[in-house]
Amino acid sequence: MTKIIVVAFITTFLIACNTFNQSEEQTLAQSYCGGCHQLPTPDLLDKKTWSENVLPKMALRLGVEQQQMNFYSGLSPEEIVAITTAKIFPEKSMLSEDQWEKIVKYYIDNAPEKLPDSSAKYAVLPTLARFAIKTNTPRIAPWVSMLHFDNPTQQLFVGTRQGKMYVLNRQFKQIDSINVGSAPANMRLNTDGSIDALLMGDMDPNDRASGSLARFQKMNKEGGWKSSLKIEKLRRPVQQLLMDIDADGLEDALICEFGFHIGQLSWHKQQKGAAYQAFQLEGVPGARLIKSYDFDRDGLLDFFVLMAQSDEQISVFYNKGNGRFEKQILLRFPPVYGSSYADLIDFNGDGAIDILYTNGDNADYSMILKPYHGLRIFMNDGHNHFKEKWFFGLNGAAKALAEDFDNDGDIDIAAISYFPARPQEGFVYFENQGNMNFKAQTFQTPKQDKWMLLEKADIDQDGDVDLLLGYLERPPYQNLNLKDKTGLMILENRTK
Repeated sequence: MTKIIVVAFITTFLIACNTFNQSEEQTLAQSYCGGCHQLPTPDLLDKKTWSENVLPKMALRLGVEQQQMNFYSGLSPEEIVAITTAKIFPEKSMLSEDQWEKIVKYYIDNAPEKLPDSSAKYAVLPTLARFAIKTNTPRIAPWVSMLHFDNPTQQLFVGTRQGKMYVLNRQFKQIDSINVGSAPANMRLNTDGSIDALLMGDMDPNDRASGSLARFQKMNKEGGWKSSLKIEKLRRPVQQLLMDIDADGLEDALICEFGFHIGQLSWHKQQKGAAYQAFQLEGVPGARLIKSYDFDRDGLLDFFVLMAQSDEQISVFYNKGNGRFEKQILLRFPPVYGSSYADLIDFNGDGAIDILYTNGDNADYSMILKPYHGLRIFMNDGHNHFKEKWFFGLNGAAKALAEDFDNDGDIDIAAISYFPARPQEGFVYFENQGNMNFKAQTFQTPKQDKWMLLEKADIDQDGDVDLLLGYLERPPYQNLNLKDKTGLMILENRTK
């Protein structure tokens, strides 16, 4: 008993000493910068990026008067009303000028002049022979916002930023096109031939409620489609999941509204008469991805969610039936990580689902190369507690998919980057060598250096899984040489 008391005293003493040794600047940063998201440490960015880009944005969020910017110029009246109503930016400063200066000092004094370059540590070999670039792929302009391959019909649907959706057959010949109105992010082909498409509205960062979930029905064999709105006034929606959530016999919708300053994750309950009632699950922007999986094995599908933007996290919403959910945060990341995608798969075959995660979004306020961008595998201990077991640094990693691409019984990885430092980082194939070792390979001469979209499907029906890559050019477009860029590339798997 005495020994236990002594150990407890020592532990308490060490914690107290650690708190005592923490500077006032660090304590203020923890209080004001770690309240809404995981506290970013100064070493995550360089001094210049902190002082010129990130700290001024933090000041705006804290209502620091002398740091206020002319934020509302250029915004639509709708956005101004929405942002002010949501009280995104406080009317009065949340801290004194002296306190803010100490927070700035903490970050600037402790940040490096430049982040370390770890590229050489993560070699990508130019030896990839598993996949071959399909040469007769039709050239599609580099404005692709969506790729979807429908296995039953063997049709490829390509959505574009300009609000078009092209339909290609198995030979990749265009057989139809649909004017959908704005950039599609996600879709489902129904058994009656209709299409449920999630439309972003304005694809660029904004807070306008111009997105929608719409149904498109072909009117006749000669062509022509009619549309009907199912759900409207969505803020930059990026993913949908259509299913009967509350088991009442009517199909509902879960929708990720990424937004910008305002967004949400919500489920929309279908009412009799086809109207929908929205229920908010997360009331913050950055909802990026949602997948269904029975985490607690109670027979009800739970929902795996990736949140980006500010409070970057991976969580699970346990389905308690009748439209009720309980949230558990599985993993949390600093707001500069740039979470971009997550996949679910059992890497080690122990029956517990693991997580493949990418972070590399570099489009906001800290557009520098970051050594913590890349791919991570988080292993499940069997009780839905996840621990990082593998990391590969990949600048600007945008997405990764797990699959047994070489049909040898273990899980490989295909990954893309949208902000690569080198051309060979645009597409990388990781061949599983066993014991969490992966051989990173790409083409000797990459055809294109960055990609936004990645999908998998056995396109040629030969028993192995092929890949589809999509490219979206970002504004501004002037002085861009796009003649050699393609919006679509198909990689044929040569395993069979």
